[in-house]
Amino acid sequence: GTALCREGEERRVQREAAFSAYGERLERVKVFKYLGRLLAFDDNGAQAVRPNLKKARRCWARISRMLRVDNALPRVCGMFYKATVQAVLLFGSETWNLTPLTLKRLEGFHLRAAWRMARDNKPCRNSDGSWTYPATEDVMEEVGMYPIATYVEVRRQTIAEFIVNRPIFDFCVEGEQKRGSSPHQWWWEQTMDLEAARG
Repeated sequence: GTALCREGEERRVQREAAFSAYGERLERVKVFKYLGRLLAFDDNGAQAVRPNLKKARRCWARISRMLRVDNALPRVCGMFYKATVQAVLLFGSETWNLTPLTLKRLEGFHLRAAWRMARDNKPCRNSDGSWTYPATEDVMEEVGMYPIATYVEVRRQTIAEFIVNRPIFDFCVEGEQKRGSSPHQWWWEQTMDLEAARG
């Protein structure tokens, strides 16, 4: 099985386009860092989400401590969270290609933060050791926030207005996927109103 896998991988590499610069063949990598952000060869946003989650957790640990000491109201906490922690969490999200699993991870962090900010709608432990969780809509209403997907969509729509009228965008949309490459969703196929962005 291993020899067959290796042979299949070699054939796949041979099929892929080779790039060179100054006569030197460039190494093909699956992930690389560009302007501080990790980019994946298959356009999967999970590579960029992981470090953002790590930074957002550190930021939230510092901010939440300060808000607890000041006994801030849930909506005030929500404003601080959106201005600081969420800005770190969603940095670069305008061009992320998010899978449902990756979006779920972001939403999980977002909801746990909302629970900590809330006063009335908090998870509570029952006498039998199980937990009762409040409705997500009630928690978000109390802290003055929306689900994370809403914020990602707003950011995408903002960036869409800058790129949809450029010739390079049409060139990308009209391009065809190379034979043998794994199918995946393109960035512009995600939730965006391109007609509205075109003005």
